[in-house]
Amino acid sequence: MSATKEKNKTVWFGMKLTPEQKEKIRTLARRRGVSQKRAVMDLIEREFREESIKAKPGSIYERTKDLCGVFEGPGDLSTNSKYMEGYGQ
Repeated sequence: MSATKEKNKTVWFGMKLTPEQKEKIRTLARRRGVSQKRAVMDLIEREFREESIKAKPGSIYERTKDLCGVFEGPGDLSTNSKYMEGYGQ
């Protein structure tokens, strides 16, 4: 089978929903003016896009705290008064 045919192949995916869940999907689809399938697929696609750009857990500090204090220099880089010259003008 060619790559194009394989890509366009569809498979059945059934799931059981409560009446409330089904109504939520119907309402969402109606609000967006799309099919129920499209409403669900749009949410899945959005989640995948957002997941790919989410920052990894932990702050920069958490990932680099073992480096704190190992370098020579002022404890606060803002002590260089030239750094602040012209700020806010």
